[in-house]
Amino acid sequence: MGNEKTVRAAKFAALLGFLVLLCATYYLRCQVLLMSRIRFSSDNVRADEAVKEMQVSYPERLAEYELQKKQYAIEMEHYKDMLELYRTNYDEYVRRQKDLYSPSGLPRKPDVPRTPEVRDELTRINAAFRAQKYHYFSSAVVWNWVACAAALVLVAGLLYLLMFDVEGRRIFYVVVLLVSFVFMIGPAFQSILSGIIGLMREPGIY
Repeated sequence: MGNEKTVRAAKFAALLGFLVLLCATYYLRCQVLLMSRIRFSSDNVRADEAVKEMQVSYPERLAEYELQKKQYAIEMEHYKDMLELYRTNYDEYVRRQKDLYSPSGLPRKPDVPRTPEVRDELTRINAAFRAQKYHYFSSAVVWNWVACAAALVLVAGLLYLLMFDVEGRRIFYVVVLLVSFVFMIGPAFQSILSGIIGLMREPGIY
């Protein structure tokens, strides 16, 4: 009777350890996904802003394209002239090369100023990413210890059942033990992700 109670307690401990280990593993993974979502939200803001700029600047870009075609025609004419000089008057060709004779390019287009609303939104995302990164590392320490304790309880319970539950299906305990190692590796794999996250830089304002 006493052995039956102990076996029952070992089964309960193994089940509890497995569930806690499972929750700890997926909690840490959710923290990583949340951090990635915050980081990619800044890219989404930039993409929306780029689409708006593209729609507003279409007439300017069309006019710029016409100027670029005109500039191309000028440069092509210059190329033909230099090619003809190379064939017919090499000395003049060398002189022009030394004088850096070439048609002037188009004026440089200034950068579009960013609206305060977009900069404020990107600043908020930047701050949220920093806060989430700090929260991840502060909570990962606690949850790794929780996962460690759950793994010890799980393995101890399963090993006890393997050794002393003579009436139980030991192959089942072995399968559960093997499956459990996947979730035990989870927090260890999370440590690798922690190193990668530590190298991640917060999204830029612009």
